[in-house]
Amino acid sequence: MTGFDVSSSERYNGLVLLQAALERGPEGAVELVERRIRVFLDAVDAGFFFPGRRLPSAPVELRAVGTSVQAQLQVEDLPVTALDVLGGMLTDCRQHEVLFHAARAVLGQRELDLLRERGVRPAAPEEPPFEVEFPEDMGGNYALLVEIEFAQPVPPEARQGLLETLALWDALTLAYPNDPDEEVEVSGAQAMFNDPRTIHYHEWIWDKADAEAWDLIVNLCCAWHEKLPIVRLHFE
Repeated sequence: MTGFDVSSSERYNGLVLLQAALERGPEGAVELVERRIRVFLDAVDAGFFFPGRRLPSAPVELRAVGTSVQAQLQVEDLPVTALDVLGGMLTDCRQHEVLFHAARAVLGQRELDLLRERGVRPAAPEEPPFEVEFPEDMGGNYALLVEIEFAQPVPPEARQGLLETLALWDALTLAYPNDPDEEVEVSGAQAMFNDPRTIHYHEWIWDKADAEAWDLIVNLCCAWHEKLPIVRLHFE
């Protein structure tokens, strides 16, 4: 694993304001930035930044005005490094010729420049409540297989929602470039239940991305484990 330090020791409780101001760029630029911020908001809800969570008593607000996108949410125990993931996702927009005047997050009296790379990302728990298997050899092809094994069969009505949540990870991975000058390539994911207890998630292309991004899936599984116990998480 290379490139990024990981930490979830600094956590924030309270209102988070997100603001991104774009220069005039190609058609669809504002919509792209809005989608990236929406993925981040959904990722907070889902548990990718475990133990951080959004307070459901305060609804999320997201709106685009002209060439600016704004959002706000109330959080509890959110690792501040989660905002570095959002910053990385916005920085990746430059690969699509989207340029920013500024992008920031306001946490109470503190303001973070989301376009200033700090080289940190959220960590996974040191001792997850399930077995985690990482590959011993990081070489080989550019495909990635993730398997998530639950302790009990997952109810049929819950399976599609889990697969859709896991799919958010593709956009989050864009915040983990091995080289800041090269675009992360993530595409072709196939997600399915191999059997009622096991998710099979196969990325046909997973290239130029830092393996520290796998910590986000560990975090997601920790959040899922609270309602649907997991026994094994496997990467290869």
